[in-house]
Amino acid sequence: MEIVAAKARSAAKRLSLAAALAFFAAPVRAQVNPTMSGDFQNMMQWLSHGLAQGLGFFAGETFDPPHEVTDKRIQPDMSLGVGNLPLLKSQFPALGVPALQQLGVENIFPSAIVFPNLAMHLRGGLPYRMDFAIRGADMTTPPGYKISQGTPAKGQSNSIGFSLRKHFFGGDMPLLSLGLNYNHVYGVFHYNTNFNLNSNGFQATESVAGSLQWNLNSAGINAVVSDTFYHMTPFFGLGYNRVSGSVSASLQAIDTSYGIAPIYGSASQRPEQNEARVIFGSEANFTWLHMFFNTEVKAMGIASGKTYIMQAGAALPFRIGSGSGAGYASSARARPTKAERFQDTTETSGDYSPQAPRAEKATTYSPAPPPWVPPTQHREIFGGAKQDKNEAPPPQLIFLQ
Repeated sequence: MEIVAAKARSAAKRLSLAAALAFFAAPVRAQVNPTMSGDFQNMMQWLSHGLAQGLGFFAGETFDPPHEVTDKRIQPDMSLGVGNLPLLKSQFPALGVPALQQLGVENIFPSAIVFPNLAMHLRGGLPYRMDFAIRGADMTTPPGYKISQGTPAKGQSNSIGFSLRKHFFGGDMPLLSLGLNYNHVYGVFHYNTNFNLNSNGFQATESVAGSLQWNLNSAGINAVVSDTFYHMTPFFGLGYNRVSGSVSASLQAIDTSYGIAPIYGSASQRPEQNEARVIFGSEANFTWLHMFFNTEVKAMGIASGKTYIMQAGAALPFRIGSGSGAGYASSARARPTKAERFQDTTETSGDYSPQAPRAEKATTYSPAPPPWVPPTQHREIFGGAKQDKNEAPPPQLIFLQ
């Protein structure tokens, strides 16, 4: 009987302990976790908003080297760039959970995200000094990439688009290039880290995973002025873009041990619709390669002056096509040298075209005439017969070169 009574008292204690744990665990699940999820939600609101503005600017990036492509010809070029996307840490939201405050969660996010960008263009010449380009770009993070210490990340972004340009002036005047462009940009970005949580007596190491997704469209217009000095063609321009689409961000605590409900937060933001940019750089023109460098800086809106992208690339000097094309007056290709302009001072044949061979001019060569001899002196001239005073002078020879 005593053994049975002891077992009954032990079972009652276990039942009372289980009831107490259930009583105290319920407020934790109902109060602590929703607050932590709310913090996750606020962080994702901040992150998606900042990324939407930077990615919206990069979606409008569609740089074209400022030289004309000959009609009925195509020409490829390639560029490698790096973009700087700032995150406004001063606007990081205030957190409600003390454990997250002590952890310094804002430190897992960098003050700026730097990423590479590879772009390729295939340009084609059109009549009336116009050209078009088909553009493709890829951004892939390198192996071992981290957005901050202890926060590895992996991402990829792709872009497809096209542009259409019309050129004005050139030759002895600066070249003005007006362009219309459209780009579609889409991508995904994943990162992960650990949170060492200590809240209301609860301690755990949570594996946290975050993801970003974006799908953006940008349509814009650029105006670029360029001029050639020897082999260099500096340029400067302005651009305006209309951006649409969205950027989504999510953050989730993966470890759900100790009966803790999953902690999750997500948000989606749209970029500013109106984007403006300043474009500047230079192009080096060589017979075997044309190299260019350019920078585009955000000139209007959130983080203006801090958001930028730089590129360096090369345009192949040959032009592919079966047609002979038409002449153009691009300051980057067709401006004659000083020596050519000096030779052309006596010509009135019209504009100079680099494709048309220069016509050889017929020149005359007149040897120096023999010294004049008075008629009264019947001297022999260079061993010839005596010259009569009434005899006409010998004819001059004309040679064609």
